[in-house]
Amino acid sequence: MFSEKSNRFVVCSVAVAALFTAAFVPFAVNGETSDTFALQRSEFAKYYRQITGKAAPDGLVSFAVDPKVSVSGKDAYTIVSGDTAVTITGSNLRSVWYGLYDLLERRGGCHWFWDGDVVPKRDSLDFTNLNVKEEAHFEYRGIRYFAHRGLTRFQAEHWGPEDWRKEIDWILKRRLNVFMLRIGQDDLFQLTFPDTCSYPDPSKPLPGTGKGYDDRSLFWSLQYRGELRKRLQKYAFERGLLAPEDFGTMSHWYSRTPEDFLDKKQPPFLPQEVNHYSERNGRVWDIRDEKWADEYWKLTKTAVAQYGVGAPPPQLLHTIGLGERRCYKDRQRNFDLKIEALDKFLARAHRDYPDSKVLIAGWDFYSTWKPDEVKALLPRLDPERDIIWDYEADVSHGTNHFLNWGLVGKFPYTYSIFLAYEKALDARANYPIIEERQKAVQNDPFCKGYIFWPESSHTDTLCLRFFTENAWSAKPVPHGDVLDEMCASRYGEHYALMKAAWKAALPASYLRDWGQNYSRAVLSIGSEVKDNSALIAKWTKPVAEAEEVFSLLSYVPWDDAFIRRDTIDIVRMALDRVIALRVFEFSRDFTAWRNGKRDGGDLYGRIERIAALCDKMADLLALDTDYSLWESFQRLDAVEKVRNPDFTQTLFENASCDYCRSHQYELARYWYAPHVRRVAESLAKAVAADDRKTTIVGNVEQERLELKKQPLESLKPTLPRTEENFRRVLKRLAK
Repeated sequence: MFSEKSNRFVVCSVAVAALFTAAFVPFAVNGETSDTFALQRSEFAKYYRQITGKAAPDGLVSFAVDPKVSVSGKDAYTIVSGDTAVTITGSNLRSVWYGLYDLLERRGGCHWFWDGDVVPKRDSLDFTNLNVKEEAHFEYRGIRYFAHRGLTRFQAEHWGPEDWRKEIDWILKRRLNVFMLRIGQDDLFQLTFPDTCSYPDPSKPLPGTGKGYDDRSLFWSLQYRGELRKRLQKYAFERGLLAPEDFGTMSHWYSRTPEDFLDKKQPPFLPQEVNHYSERNGRVWDIRDEKWADEYWKLTKTAVAQYGVGAPPPQLLHTIGLGERRCYKDRQRNFDLKIEALDKFLARAHRDYPDSKVLIAGWDFYSTWKPDEVKALLPRLDPERDIIWDYEADVSHGTNHFLNWGLVGKFPYTYSIFLAYEKALDARANYPIIEERQKAVQNDPFCKGYIFWPESSHTDTLCLRFFTENAWSAKPVPHGDVLDEMCASRYGEHYALMKAAWKAALPASYLRDWGQNYSRAVLSIGSEVKDNSALIAKWTKPVAEAEEVFSLLSYVPWDDAFIRRDTIDIVRMALDRVIALRVFEFSRDFTAWRNGKRDGGDLYGRIERIAALCDKMADLLALDTDYSLWESFQRLDAVEKVRNPDFTQTLFENASCDYCRSHQYELARYWYAPHVRRVAESLAKAVAADDRKTTIVGNVEQERLELKKQPLESLKPTLPRTEENFRRVLKRLAK
């Protein structure tokens, strides 16, 4: 798009510590003003000056809201040139914003990404001969932010006011209309039950915390978190965005019942015949008794009243039902209880919020229901108000998915990309599955939305682009077309090189599905005795093609923030798959040696090479602040002082547990690579003694706990982030 570097000005809005302030910065809102479109005019003037270096002429752009702009009742806008001005008319407030950013993209050459804007330099802008009409294909185009912790880039609970302002602006720029915060309950219990629940002391561990991601000790006070949530949602509502509030049995690992509520009210719990979420502060109160269903409902009423102030219609309510619960071993009794719970809370939602849309999450259907059970639920629902909010359409295993639930062409539902669990922090969107299944929903009037509901944010820049493009478009947009557009708009004169790298790496990216990364492979090396021949055959060709990116990207410009970030993203994904494949190959031959079918003389050298690759991964992760736990902690502390002196250990615990460990620098450098070398030494002794039965792996959990004892700051990256080191790392990988 812009072939000359001088024509391309990148405004990179990545959260860095210098951008944060210790005090909360209030969001700018309209407030009581007769100037309805002051914010839009200010935003236009800002970008006009960035592009041209001049002040925008008065009256150059005008704005209006007219519901008749929409034919279908969905979000729509027009951009029309007049004699002296361009008029942007939206079917609602958010659509006016869509039109503004579309105008800046069409005629200003701007492009919008989660980590910043591309804003070109031009002498002037031409707004003549515009007659644009855009209307959304899907009614709901939503994105979720989840509750895991670890690295600021990927975990929304870490984000402060400036991060959220930029994220919400990006949501508008990409024409989304729904976002959801599932990052804990903030101060909801304290607001709902002030005589029962006190605000915990943020300088001390939170009572009732567990291990791993269950350690929910605070880094910011609940007062601050509650105020942050209220203000960021107000900022979004003032721009016309929608945000669903949770309802139902809200006890879960990320929204635990406070200990003082349990001590003082002593709620009874539902049966727990299967030991899953068995801690008392994560168990569901016995909602078969209306008293305890009402207590849960009070939380929803408070959330709507406190956080949902100013939300535009329609009010959205969201429930996961008895998500993931297996209260009875008997399947029928478990199903009956889940139906009873949904009936209770749907009745309350319909009674107290008669104009609301009720989003029934599909998550539990995948984990504890069968297709026939989902079909049995549908007649109990109201298709005028209830929507099956399915968000796992890209599931790759089994047949229990939305296509087999009796939804298509029959009952309102959404199409979705889940993408990955928490530990999957790299590019891995499974486009073959996503695009194939999208064919079934594209022209189905019962498909009400296209949503993106991952456990981590900002992991896959291409997938984000693909999702936002397809969520609006009346026709499916193949990922190859999205890649072409993204490379042209994001990388300037280097688009061809970056496109070649993405194309080489993509087939390897979706070898991994929702879970796993190289950490599991290296931490289990030598412990799994099995023949991986089938897996190796599947992986060999795409991984070999992905390895080309190491040399291909060795000469990209270090001073371009987008290219630098995406190069590291592409390379770490490719290297992740390379390391995993090498472990699979080692395990195959190690198993053959164990069974007396081959000599073991080469095994030590091969495992040493795997360790060397793990070193290179740590070198790569050291090159950007995105991957450091210590630097993520520093960002938290810069937004709002972290008063808990032990929180660095909590952060390490959150990130290093089995469910969450991934591409964190401190783990890559000081755990994964040393572990492989310890296994190598044990292997060398076993081969020398021809002892084919001995255990060659140590205690992985003990290694983790020993590393946890070290001050987190002592583990921080020390490799200078220079162009020289960047090129050195990639060239060594290429060899």
